[in-house]
Amino acid sequence: MSSRRTLVYAACQLGGWGLYGLANILLSLLFIATTSRGGEQFASRTAWTVLMCISGGLITHLARTWLPLREWVRLPMRRLALLIPFTCTALGLVQQVIGLVLAYPVLHIYGASDFSFSFLIMGGAFWAVVMLMWLLTYLTVHFVEHAREVERERWRQEVAAQTSELRFLKAQLQPHFLFNCLNSVRALIVEDPVRAQQAVTRLSTLLRHALSSHGPETVPLSQELQVVRDYLSLEGIRLEERLRVREDVAPETLGIAVPAMLVQTLVENAIKHGIAQTPEGGEVAVLARVRDGALQLEVANTPAPAGTPAPPHSSGEGLHNASERLRLLCGMGASLQLDQTSAALTTARVRIPLSP
Repeated sequence: MSSRRTLVYAACQLGGWGLYGLANILLSLLFIATTSRGGEQFASRTAWTVLMCISGGLITHLARTWLPLREWVRLPMRRLALLIPFTCTALGLVQQVIGLVLAYPVLHIYGASDFSFSFLIMGGAFWAVVMLMWLLTYLTVHFVEHAREVERERWRQEVAAQTSELRFLKAQLQPHFLFNCLNSVRALIVEDPVRAQQAVTRLSTLLRHALSSHGPETVPLSQELQVVRDYLSLEGIRLEERLRVREDVAPETLGIAVPAMLVQTLVENAIKHGIAQTPEGGEVAVLARVRDGALQLEVANTPAPAGTPAPPHSSGEGLHNASERLRLLCGMGASLQLDQTSAALTTARVRIPLSP
């Protein structure tokens, strides 16, 4: 917890219980002034009130420390409806027991004749209501904080998605890529008209996907793989036999939702930093499996030879954005790791839990 939040919490605790104690002391003074009774016990009752405020502050502080109250804002309302009354009753009973001990044997405010079952019930109910007010105030603050955090996450997610889409659009519309594709298609028109038509269709599909800036944030893996195939097909025209592609995707993974353009970003990275930098070319392999309750995605490629200068505009921002977007869309259990420990293979590994 930050120091500012700690100070705010301490101020609320001291202020709340302090106001409660002050109000009770003022009421006692008012009672004495209007009835001319109870003055002989004013000091004892004031001490009891102060000690009860200290006790209430300690009990609520311990409850905040031991109970995961901050996580309760994420619980369903049905479970909260059970937890809150139970917790308030338990805290109120503890406070009531402390109050009775202070009032009877310690400060002697009450005698044995004042002890009754209804008195116990009313006292316990009163403190349960006090604890309920404290708990509702605490949870309300954290509900508001949680709502703000959710809103911030939503905005961050939208910004990350827009950044990724803009980056993808820029990557696909970069002059070198586009001109290389058009020149390759022009050559194919005479040599292989059928293949030229297929290339135009794939380029059209890819551009349409890039220009769909308001598409869904997650898509089925099968749809994402289709975009990847179009992209690899066009890169295959440029790189020819230097690019070899292997796809090993389990059928049960095709319907699983993945962040749009996630696999495409990894494949683009593999081409840019691996195959395109290698004179004899290499292989890009896309693998997908369901393992240990999660979708395991791998994009592996032949790495560039050691000492090869990094391609221009390679700041690593693409993988960082992909990792951030993966976390935002699929939760903290999702991960993206780049394994470059092998000299013969660079592998990007993605893990997406199938259940939150």
